[in-house]
Amino acid sequence: MTIKIGVRGSKLAIAYADRVCAELNCSTEIIAIKTEGDLNPDTPIHEIGGKGVFCSAIEKALLEGSIDVAVHSLKDIPGDIETEGLEISAVLERNRPYDVLIGKVFDGFVLGTSSPRRKAQLEELYADQHIQIKPIRGNIDTRLAKLDAGEYDAIVLAEAGLDALQIKRDYERLSITPAVGQGIIALQTRTGSDASNIVKEINHDLTYRQAMLERALLKGIGGDCTTKVAAFASEDNPIKLEAVYYNA
Repeated sequence: MTIKIGVRGSKLAIAYADRVCAELNCSTEIIAIKTEGDLNPDTPIHEIGGKGVFCSAIEKALLEGSIDVAVHSLKDIPGDIETEGLEISAVLERNRPYDVLIGKVFDGFVLGTSSPRRKAQLEELYADQHIQIKPIRGNIDTRLAKLDAGEYDAIVLAEAGLDALQIKRDYERLSITPAVGQGIIALQTRTGSDASNIVKEINHDLTYRQAMLERALLKGIGGDCTTKVAAFASEDNPIKLEAVYYNA
């Protein structure tokens, strides 16, 4: 049986899909799917539609049967809405979950991020430096190019993405709380399907339980891409949850 794996067409998404294929003990085929987020690279996420802009097209292909497994960055899957007929069947062991800053920090520096979660925490972290937040979108290469072109003094990226693409840059790991599911590769399937049973064999149990705790928090507050919420679960028995939530 060849498992058809649907994923966004970005280099990072393909890198994540390659890791899934390497762990599965069966024949696989990667199918790249354009999402709303990919088709509108310069439009703010909340203006495109907010929830699910990076996964709804992939979920549609999964429901229609043109793919067997959807590979997502878990943080892209909405926490308050579960698509009927689909399940997160497995996750891989978590990559490094941290946010990192690339660039220069000085009084009045311009930092690129479009994440409400990052913006709220960074405005506190760099209050003494009179930080100026400027929106930025695009894949990792695009954001780095904008930094190098001088459009920003610094940008924030997920360390997991840099690791996956083997990008070597000097950076500072930030002391802010990550997004729910940051650094986690999720495998979504049709509920009860053969593919579901196959991918469950590579599920990383601790990461899965930590991820579900983080997502329970997100669902509990009705969080979406505009919500200033961050959560990170660590350790085991008991799992510890660090979370911050800004309601304004």
